[in-house]
Amino acid sequence: MQIVISNNLRVSNYPLPVKLKITDDLTIENPAFRKAKYQRRPTWGIPQKLQLFTYDNDGSLILPRGYLERLKEIVDPGSVSYVADLVEGKAVDFGPWNDQYQIREYQRPLIDALIQDNGIGVAPAGSGKTIMGMRYIFEVGRPTLWLTHTKDLMYQTKARAEATLLGVGRVGILGDSIQNFGDGKLIIATVQTLKANPHLVEKLRDYIGVIVIDEAHHFPSTQFLDTAAQFKAKRFIGLTATPKRKDELEEFMYQGIGPVRYEVPRTALYEKDQLVLPEVRFIFTGFTYGDDESAEGNIDAGGEDLDYQDILNHLFADKKRLELIASTIVDAVQYGQSIVLAESVRYCFLLREEVDRQLKEKGFKGCRTAVVHGGLQRYSWKVAYSKAQAEAMAAEYGTECKYDGKARRWKVKVPQYTEAEFKSWQVTKKQRQEILDDCREGKVHILFATQLAREGLDIPSLCVGHTVTPKRGDTGNSNTGLNLEQEIGRIMRPDPNNPDKKAVWFDYVDASVGVLKGQYYSRRKVYKRLGINLPSKPKNADKDVIEGLLDSIKF
Repeated sequence: MQIVISNNLRVSNYPLPVKLKITDDLTIENPAFRKAKYQRRPTWGIPQKLQLFTYDNDGSLILPRGYLERLKEIVDPGSVSYVADLVEGKAVDFGPWNDQYQIREYQRPLIDALIQDNGIGVAPAGSGKTIMGMRYIFEVGRPTLWLTHTKDLMYQTKARAEATLLGVGRVGILGDSIQNFGDGKLIIATVQTLKANPHLVEKLRDYIGVIVIDEAHHFPSTQFLDTAAQFKAKRFIGLTATPKRKDELEEFMYQGIGPVRYEVPRTALYEKDQLVLPEVRFIFTGFTYGDDESAEGNIDAGGEDLDYQDILNHLFADKKRLELIASTIVDAVQYGQSIVLAESVRYCFLLREEVDRQLKEKGFKGCRTAVVHGGLQRYSWKVAYSKAQAEAMAAEYGTECKYDGKARRWKVKVPQYTEAEFKSWQVTKKQRQEILDDCREGKVHILFATQLAREGLDIPSLCVGHTVTPKRGDTGNSNTGLNLEQEIGRIMRPDPNNPDKKAVWFDYVDASVGVLKGQYYSRRKVYKRLGINLPSKPKNADKDVIEGLLDSIKF
């Protein structure tokens, strides 16, 4: 039996019992199938099981490289030969290290663990994850490819590399229409650019000795899987604040990269004053939506009778809710620089317009607001139930429809924004960078942002946060509130210019709608998990009373 260790694992001449163990290990339940079945939605076209292995033409098993440790456990050591086809990379000098960035006591174990073994390092937002990654690169001293998924993170990482690694030279950039290898010591690339340019991968794969995957929880995406799995780098690590994924496909990450080698405990950051523990204030809106008793407690907006998008459409159109949120944002200016996070670009701009109006009305002069988002698409493709419906919708919108043979569904080209909105609300790359720079310099007092701000947005001066669109938190025993955890992390970073920084987080609760009330309860679980003391739930319903009693019981 032979095992070749390279960009993947190739197992040949295997006995049947070993094959059965491998295929059993790497065949997992598809969370999407389980969820659809639970919500009594059609499961047609959704595979019940997912396989993390393939067969080559010669019958060899091709396995993800993160499976190596488990593979060694199930094979007979005396009957297997190992062949390593890995790239070590030539030694490079990244030094000297900038002593202004001292490695803290809680950071050292993560760095050491990843130097010892490939795998994943988990560190909360604000713990200096990028600094730990840079120190890892510094101590390993081999040509490194740092993979990320957004242009903003790419440039932010470049700035951090130049600040910490004083001998890094010219940092290579592959992304944002740039293809520059720099001095070849450290190359930072967006996975989208490598995916679209296979020739870049070919140039790098026999040269790069270290792969660092930032925000590694994105690894299960097709782009990360297809791209990262092509490299034969001997050292292969991932960094993330939130290893759990909403789609529950983190097993792809573990098998593709390796197991979690070390997790920085959040308590260590609180004890060392490396995170600011915010105060959470719940603002209850008066938003209502029809007769929603059937959706009571349903956290996963699902089921045949519940149109969640229609709920959101009504919510975004609720003027009183908008005015309440805007009023709270304006009143909170007294606490410091604010970030307002929404899932909808349109809602960001509508809120900003109302906030600007109230700022003027209340006499706040010189209080500047701005909106950043990841870019707009004029149209999107929406699934239709039939050809007739698709053609009718296309005629209504003045667009087109088509049949998706792969998905076996009709789709309609639907406008997401009016022409005026599209032109007025578009934010260019240059404008976005200028806004973020102004925010870091304190020139923007209220920043409205979409999901762009969830990961890696490093503005320590942010003191106030508002989450203004409904979202799910932790459910059951699962830490599924990843988006919320990352969002609140934006205001938890300590500010060197404000050592006594206090942080306030506003959570807007639409308690009159069952599914949204259920999401509120699940968000409370996230805040509690993060160690935040919360105000008591209002005791205005039987369910609230029961949950309050349960909370008070000492198990």
